[in-house]
Amino acid sequence: MKYIHGAEFYVTETLGEKIRDNYHCCLYAKNYEGVLELNQLSSTSFNRRDGHFYYVPRITIDELVSTSDNIIVSTACLGGILPKGNAAVREKFMTFLEENKHRCFLEIQHHNDISGDQGGYNKWLYGLSKRIGVPLIAGTDTHALNTSHLEGRRILQKAKNVNFADEESWDLTFKTYDELVQTYKTQNALPLEVVLEAIENTNKLADMVEEFSLDESYKYPHLWEDSEKTFLAKIEEGIKRRGVDKYPNYQEYKDRIESELKAYRHNGAIDFMLLMEDIIKWCTENEIYVGYGRGSVNGSVIAYLLGITEMDSIKHKLNFERQ
Repeated sequence: MKYIHGAEFYVTETLGEKIRDNYHCCLYAKNYEGVLELNQLSSTSFNRRDGHFYYVPRITIDELVSTSDNIIVSTACLGGILPKGNAAVREKFMTFLEENKHRCFLEIQHHNDISGDQGGYNKWLYGLSKRIGVPLIAGTDTHALNTSHLEGRRILQKAKNVNFADEESWDLTFKTYDELVQTYKTQNALPLEVVLEAIENTNKLADMVEEFSLDESYKYPHLWEDSEKTFLAKIEEGIKRRGVDKYPNYQEYKDRIESELKAYRHNGAIDFMLLMEDIIKWCTENEIYVGYGRGSVNGSVIAYLLGITEMDSIKHKLNFERQ
């Protein structure tokens, strides 16, 4: 399998005015340089200080059209720039598509909604493709493996009060090739040969992506010259501070510490634990309230000794292996 690094971005016209336009657009990294570029865009979109993040992470239309040839662009769904954008945004994006047709695709989809918006949009995209020379691609907007999973997703969204307008008219389940072709036949908006070429173009997009190796090493900040020596020293300090060396079952703590140490060494997590200890300590020193602990980290007695959590996992019989 080839790894493809991509994301659906929200695109806004401007950061100067707080509007929730949030047009959809899909970006894919063509190579490793594209991975770095896409990641930088993603980081930028979460910046709350300069207005990029407004309810959701966003990039501007100017940032989108300034992407390099290392980024492949697809126009996304009915929530995209072409069907939803105002005249200025559409014109800027249209110019970009025409000038970058070597790395852009117009995305048709198979949904058969009552209003016929998707079928009508597909027809419009087909005409645009013939006019400006940007190829069509078939996107599925898949959100669930099958109807059972889709129902589970619906229940989860309802529980979280998450709602997307008109979603009930979308077909969000995974499709085999034959099933996908049949949905387009049912939609009956485009000639079959056009649909088949658009489906084949998904392979062409994948072929455009150059294979690259990923650095899978841990990226935790290295705060101390000798992390393990510091880690062991902080554990000893925690033993004294918590007073567990005075407990009648102190041997149980020592055995557990040794067991956890093997896991932290094996998982390369010592720097991460030291980072968390440093953050918690800074918060406490600056009178920032820190909770007693969250989730499975409460199962670690070392986390308790370092002050990352206030839960004594041995006293409360918590399970470290859940970490």
